[in-house]
Amino acid sequence: MRIIGYVRVSTREQGQSGLGLEAQRTSLEQWCASRGHELLTVTTDVVSGAKNDKMHGREVAIAAVESGVAQAVLVRALDRATRDQLDAARIMKRANDYGWRLMDCEGADSGDPSQRLVADVRLAVAAEERRKIGTRTREALDAKRTQGAPGLVSTTAQRRIQVLAAQGLGAKAIASQLTSEGIPTAKGGDTWSYSTVRRALARLNGKAA
Repeated sequence: MRIIGYVRVSTREQGQSGLGLEAQRTSLEQWCASRGHELLTVTTDVVSGAKNDKMHGREVAIAAVESGVAQAVLVRALDRATRDQLDAARIMKRANDYGWRLMDCEGADSGDPSQRLVADVRLAVAAEERRKIGTRTREALDAKRTQGAPGLVSTTAQRRIQVLAAQGLGAKAIASQLTSEGIPTAKGGDTWSYSTVRRALARLNGKAA
């Protein structure tokens, strides 16, 4: 069988190190070699499993099998293909409609009816784990803000600060602008101090606050 491999890591740091990607690639190579399959190429993404519309490497792999170049897309584990149940259902249906297979190195195979339930359970577990990670992250950020961690501002505020700084505004001017726009502070207040903005700018610039 001719196969297109797909590997994904969630963070840029993992992608730059190559360790996560290379480990996955090795797993795909070994799996194909042990079964006599031909691994034509491996596409790559460095993106969260929740950002389905940003998985361009995955779309390249799918386009290749749908063009007839290969018969299957292979991933190390199903959660590399997606961590979203609705997206998973869409991929499975697409594979069925266009006559190709989504497979992983742990035995999942969309072309094998007996494995569909296994695949659905694994993807459900992956989606639940992604939800838990998101919840834990939000809870940790909320806890830090509640404790008054200096300069810890929301993502929205960080982006606004970045834009205003790029326009040439200093910390005091940015603080005044954020206050006038009604953007909440780290503690949920409505008045920004220039020192908070200055610390946020330092972090954005990679410097110690």
